[in-house]
Amino acid sequence: MQLRKWTTSLASLLILLAACTDRPTSIAAPDGIRAIVNGEPTGSAYGNVGALLFDYGNNGISGDDEWCTGSLIAPTIFLTAAHCVVSSYTPAGTQFYVSFASDLYSTTANYITATGYVYDPQFGHDQAKLHDLALVFLPENSTTGITPLQLPPAGYLDQLSAHGGLNKALFINVGYGTSATLTGPPGWPYDGVRKTSKSKFMGLQQNWLGLLMNSNATGQGGDCYGDSGGPKFLDGNPTMVLATVTTGDYPCRATTWDWRLDTPAARGFLGNYVALP
Repeated sequence: MQLRKWTTSLASLLILLAACTDRPTSIAAPDGIRAIVNGEPTGSAYGNVGALLFDYGNNGISGDDEWCTGSLIAPTIFLTAAHCVVSSYTPAGTQFYVSFASDLYSTTANYITATGYVYDPQFGHDQAKLHDLALVFLPENSTTGITPLQLPPAGYLDQLSAHGGLNKALFINVGYGTSATLTGPPGWPYDGVRKTSKSKFMGLQQNWLGLLMNSNATGQGGDCYGDSGGPKFLDGNPTMVLATVTTGDYPCRATTWDWRLDTPAARGFLGNYVALP
C-alpha cells in the first residue's frame, strides 16, 4: 500500500474541495491505499462494476494498482470520477486499464487497456457544482458478455423524494477500495476484492446524494478510498446506477456524498457520449 502517495493526493484534493463549505472533506482521492466498508465480496454479481488501474510503480499492472472504481454504461464506455483521471499522479497521457475481475489479484484477472478518456470540462471550475465525472473508453468487443448498466431518467431521485420514496431507502455500494476500521485509530485494509455493502439515505441536494455510513450506528456500511467513481444503486434495482462516489469523511466512518447522474449538470456531459433515457 502506497501510504506516501495516499497522503499526498488526499491533501491536494482537500485543498480542491475546501471551498465547498456544505461538503465534507474528501475521501475519494484516487490514492495509493485502496474495500467497501463493512462489505461482502460480490462474487460474480455486479460484473458490470470494474476497477480503474494504472501502472503506478512502472512494474506491470496488478491488483496493487487499483486506483478507482467505475461502471460499464455502454459496451465501450466506463463511467468513473473526474478526479480519478485528473491528478498529480495521472497527467495527460496516462495509460489507464480497466478490470471487471471480482478479485484483482486472481491469476485469471483480465486488464483491459483503455483507448482514451474524457472528463467533464467544468470539473474544478465550479466547486459548488463539482462536475466530478469522467468516461474511460475501451476497445471494441473487450467487454463482450457484460451487460452495461442503465442511467436514470432526468430527475429520477427528485421524483422518488417527492413521493417519500427515499426516506427509509437503502442504497447499494459496490467497489474495490479499502475497508475502514470502525473504532480506534483509522485503518484501511485492502485486498483487491470487489465488495458490496448498503448505506442508509441521508439527504438529497441539487447535485448530491448523501448517505450515512456510520456502521456502528446504522448496522450498515459505506465506501472508502479507491471506491471513487463507483456506483450507487437503490436497493432492489442493481441495473440502474444513480450516482457515483465523490466525497466523504477522512476515516470513512460517517457520511458519503455522491454525484447524482439524473441532474442537468451530469446529463449535460454524459449526453455527449451515450444515449440518455
